[in-house]
Amino acid sequence: MRFLIGVVIGFAAGLAGAILFAPETRRSNWPEGHPARSLNGDQSGGIRGALRTLQDHVNEAWEEARVAAEESEKQMASRYQDARASAAADAERDTQAIYADGGGEKKAAKRTAKKAREATKTGLAGKK
Repeated sequence: MRFLIGVVIGFAAGLAGAILFAPETRRSNWPEGHPARSLNGDQSGGIRGALRTLQDHVNEAWEEARVAAEESEKQMASRYQDARASAAADAERDTQAIYADGGGEKKAAKRTAKKAREATKTGLAGKK
């Protein structure tokens, strides 16, 4: 069954390639866009014209999608940078607050330790 499906897909791809990439056999001496050229049957019509039109639509849609993706990527990058800057500012603010509180606690602890040492010294001096 897989073999048959593969053969059918292969024939379909070959037929599509032959239709799409077939060389134009009839060439006329009329310039492009001249009305007599269409009478000779040289104008792309039928399946080829439909496929070219479809290809043009797909290319246009692809280009629009590419532009939209680039714009979206730029917006996402700017939001990321803003979030990063905001997080960095918050971290800096928190760090400064910790150091400010820690510095006050350290000074108070030093004062308490100094008072305790002085009290110990005076207590020991009084016992002598």
